[in-house]
Amino acid sequence: MQQAITSDAPVAATVSPTASAPVTLTADLAATLTGIRRGIEKEGIRATAAATLSDQPHPQALGAALTHPYITTDFAEAQLELITPAETDKQKTFAFLTTLHHTVAKQLPAGEVLWGASFPPRLPDESAITIADYGQSNAGRLKKLYRQGLANRYGRRMQTVSGIHYNFSLPEAFWQQLHQQTGSELPLSAFISSRYFHLIRNALRHGWVVPYLFGASPALDSSYLEGREHPLQALDNETFYLPWATSLRLSNLGYGSSEQSQHAISYNNKAAYLNDLYRLLTLQSDGYAGIDAGEQVNTSVLQMENELYGAIRPKIVSEDLRPLYAMCRKGVEYVELRSVDNNPYLPVGIDESQSHFLDAFLTYCALAPSPELEPEEMAIIQLRQELVATEGRKPGLMLPTVDGAQPLVAMGESLLAAMQPLAAALDSAYGMAEAGYQSSLQRQQDKFADSTLTPSAQLLADLQRHGVSYRTFVLQLAQQHHAVLQQAAVNADDVAQLQALAVSSIAAQQQKEAQDTLSFDDFLREKNTLSSTCE
Repeated sequence: MQQAITSDAPVAATVSPTASAPVTLTADLAATLTGIRRGIEKEGIRATAAATLSDQPHPQALGAALTHPYITTDFAEAQLELITPAETDKQKTFAFLTTLHHTVAKQLPAGEVLWGASFPPRLPDESAITIADYGQSNAGRLKKLYRQGLANRYGRRMQTVSGIHYNFSLPEAFWQQLHQQTGSELPLSAFISSRYFHLIRNALRHGWVVPYLFGASPALDSSYLEGREHPLQALDNETFYLPWATSLRLSNLGYGSSEQSQHAISYNNKAAYLNDLYRLLTLQSDGYAGIDAGEQVNTSVLQMENELYGAIRPKIVSEDLRPLYAMCRKGVEYVELRSVDNNPYLPVGIDESQSHFLDAFLTYCALAPSPELEPEEMAIIQLRQELVATEGRKPGLMLPTVDGAQPLVAMGESLLAAMQPLAAALDSAYGMAEAGYQSSLQRQQDKFADSTLTPSAQLLADLQRHGVSYRTFVLQLAQQHHAVLQQAAVNADDVAQLQALAVSSIAAQQQKEAQDTLSFDDFLREKNTLSSTCE
């Protein structure tokens, strides 16, 4: 059973020393939750009217992908990434995300749409998937070289899988009260980092609920599997699927790394995490040593910090220091939840109701007991994720836990029941009565009672009901959203800002190219120099 959070009552009666002291969700602590910040990073493929990957360059009208803060590219030239700033006002976040999509819809070449699902449309041969280009500055060449390394290590097809990263942080006032309540002797900054790792451990433990509730990738286009062995079933000549899958994106067929899986990463504290990250950034990989020089940044297990895959990561914003050093010196500022599929039924891939649940879930993870993760439990967590990703809606499915196998439905209902007092506290803090967080929680509870309510079940049902392929159905949805987004009511000031940024970003890229003084070889040598974790 999950431990319930109740107002003015401890989250747990007893907590191990590594899990922190008991926490009481007081009214004052709950009131600070209006300071939660969230930002959204949404990846999506530019697709043609034939449901193929666009072969056109990044539209100049959208600005320079290297220097635009909100509209850039991910791995492929045709793979957009739309980024909202971190905001405390959720409505503002979603309004800006809609404006980003509106701007893209207005500027895409004729016939193109933004693909709304996580798995891509019909893909060409591997070599014909164009890696994103960022110009001739050292910074731009490094970004492209990093992606060339990803292509050589994992294949270009895998890199076209898209998703949503949900960036989340709790306000300093929350941490200050929690610091005082727990009687921690750590300095506040160290306490905050410690509690973010506390949150991450729980998000790993309970994170299987995200693909169950919101997974929307139970099927994919046959072109993704070309030359690859797989256990999927044919739905038609163009579509493969698994009947009980929730998120094939999060399965072994999706976005992952067998090389990384051989090396454990600790999330028990900041020092352990950074030491493990440093080790993978400097450990030479036998598997990657055979890749030609100039085809990857280096031959380490990780070329750069961002190559570390996982469902959730600690993050910090720093323009001056590389992430490893910035986190060592300044600590963790927020977490990035990476396990959210694009929902092809929604115009921007996610909605406020889902955001309500993610806020409540991540806050619960910050407050509930969180013992350190041992290797045995990490192995169970990985197995549990694969089971939910591939068989999550299977009736009677049992999930492995440290206490033995338990029914998925019972585990889910218990977890959401434990979140109920927190959802009520969030509604009270935001003045939502029962229209927001509790309503969202109830909708998710309904999915455990009836798995046909999940997006993954709905997608498979629609493919079978309409007798259409994955690529045809998702294209139809994307075209509908494209028309809606072109006409969406958006904030004129935001539109003007994006238009100005498109122009200034191109000038900023040109300036970077003109100001470089180091040769790229020297620049790369500096980037590859890591003296120690914290220097």
